[in-house]
Amino acid sequence: MEEHTSNRRYWATIAFLILLGVQGVVVRFSGAHIDPQVEALIFGISIIAGAFLLSWAAEVAQLDVSASFAIAVLALIAVMPEYMVEATLAWNAGQSFNPDIPAVTEKMSLAAANVTGANRLLIGLGWSAVIIIFWLRRRRGFDMRGLLTLELPMLVVATLLTIAVAFFKMIPIWLAAVFIGAYIFYLWRSSTQESVEPDLLGAAAMIASFKPLYRRLWVLGLFIFSAAVIIIVAPPFVHGLEATGEALGISKFLLIQWLAPLASESPEIIVAVLFALRANPNDGLTTLISSQVNQLTLLVGSIVVVFSISAGQPLSFHLDHYEPVNLLDRLASGFGLQSSEFLLTAAAAAFGILLISTRVIKLWHGLALLGVFTAYMMSLLWFPGIFGGVDDVENVPLRMWSSVIVFGLAALLVALNWRRVVYVFRGVPRPAGLQEGD
Repeated sequence: MEEHTSNRRYWATIAFLILLGVQGVVVRFSGAHIDPQVEALIFGISIIAGAFLLSWAAEVAQLDVSASFAIAVLALIAVMPEYMVEATLAWNAGQSFNPDIPAVTEKMSLAAANVTGANRLLIGLGWSAVIIIFWLRRRRGFDMRGLLTLELPMLVVATLLTIAVAFFKMIPIWLAAVFIGAYIFYLWRSSTQESVEPDLLGAAAMIASFKPLYRRLWVLGLFIFSAAVIIIVAPPFVHGLEATGEALGISKFLLIQWLAPLASESPEIIVAVLFALRANPNDGLTTLISSQVNQLTLLVGSIVVVFSISAGQPLSFHLDHYEPVNLLDRLASGFGLQSSEFLLTAAAAAFGILLISTRVIKLWHGLALLGVFTAYMMSLLWFPGIFGGVDDVENVPLRMWSSVIVFGLAALLVALNWRRVVYVFRGVPRPAGLQEGD
């Protein structure tokens, strides 16, 4: 009886999320003129609903593929809302670009802002939430020795490529191909890992209990439905955010950088938190790190692809300035808003990688990640003139000094324990007899 009641609750939840997704599609095709703030809210809710259904489908898919590959696919599917938002922004950027008058347009700036904000949210809020919530539940850290042997090295590669983007002040076409190739390699390597039975709860566990054929049909159906909803509502969601910024006098840059990723990334972070609440923080943190890898590789590379298709010709994606063709001149030129954003994103990733490289995760790790993120946001929003910057969002000095400080914290971790660098690439063996989750 209890199981039957639980199943009814899960069915009700699935039906409710489907209705939330449908309402966004109906509003999109109704042609109704709605207040931009309400429009952004409606479409944002539909994206969140679709992302939850996608996440459940991806969790169940772990029954049929290897564990690492499933985690990689789960991460890829869970960030589909972010990909669609970014694709919309990159498409708009391509439409706004005039090759005859080469200059970085506002639309191009917004496309770059979204990807950097999303990645820092994953580290500052996502990683820290998993660590802190698990500690609050169990009053202890957790052990990931023997894990992340593929994810952390790949995140290092992605971080180095992000640093290259910051100094190039553009994403050249050839570098976009490297980004995409890095993710394809990661997906291939993850597919060769050993398969492990996943620990599923809730609606995902109910779907997993179906006979194999029905289970796979449900997974496929949820994927198709959710993907369709997200693809349909992502463009008006972006438009609603931009119109909201104009109506309220709030910077479009800040809304696209922080509010859009909060909607598109929230299901992914919530799924990771649920792993922590189920006493499985290892999968929660691994999912977020895998998402970080695909966002700093495939997502960055796809910006150039969509931008070029929209512009009608192969083009590199410039960040702040239309820099000289000469690479040395470009490297020597000053950092602008977007290049400093990429540098700060790389700094945050480097700090996070070195912090957890020992694989023994403690409370202070989560507090450090959250503290760095919070300190930057407070400086940006409440003390915009700090470090000699101007009183607006284009505070390049704040971003550059923040990058220096965070890279400095990463260097301090290495100075205190140089083996952290070795642990990133060689991993840390799990002691004999220690079970995952101990």
